[in-house]
Amino acid sequence: SPVLGSPDAERQYTPVFEWVRAQPDLDGSRIAEMGSSFGGYWATKLAHTHRDYLTAVVSWGGGAHYGFQPDWVARSQYADSYLMDLIPTRAYMLGVTGYDAYVARVGALSLLDQGVLDQPSAPLLLVNGKDDRQTPIADLYLVLEHGSPKAARVFPDTSSPELSSKNPADIKLADIVSQYWVNFAKAGDPNGPSTSLGARLAAWPRFKNKATGRRME
Repeated sequence: SPVLGSPDAERQYTPVFEWVRAQPDLDGSRIAEMGSSFGGYWATKLAHTHRDYLTAVVSWGGGAHYGFQPDWVARSQYADSYLMDLIPTRAYMLGVTGYDAYVARVGALSLLDQGVLDQPSAPLLLVNGKDDRQTPIADLYLVLEHGSPKAARVFPDTSSPELSSKNPADIKLADIVSQYWVNFAKAGDPNGPSTSLGARLAAWPRFKNKATGRRME
């Protein structure tokens, strides 16, 4: 990101949305957004602050208020669901170093204290697991209790449906989406063979605008 995490860092998205709206081969009236983890925090915020740009938003495991309080920071700093040191990673995003500096800075991101949650929002789906060790499930319920009506899906254990859901449809969907991302990361092309669970991947066509020649995956 070109902007460090701060109470007004969402401003960096305005020129992005304006650029999309200005493109003749893109439909700027149908912009959707999904963010997970700290990206879910920004997705939740943008659903409120940039609601006029967005037709749908998904926040997957995003914080809002409780996750930025000192008691939760202390409880979650060694979350076994995170592959690296959680607090140093998040501190870097805020432009600070060390646990104490992170605690002192991160509270300012609270969407409750900023008054964001009581604003109207774009259609917003909140997703998390009730036992998420990085983001408290209380943040999901807090967002539901404020502002415009939202939709939510709460999984019984962690925030990953492929790990916690017993619903075959959830497991299949997570398997397919994950394989698309793996293929794209490896070769720059989401297409590829069947998933590890045997699900067939539908072809993801390459878009080419005949007028401009612009290609988009």
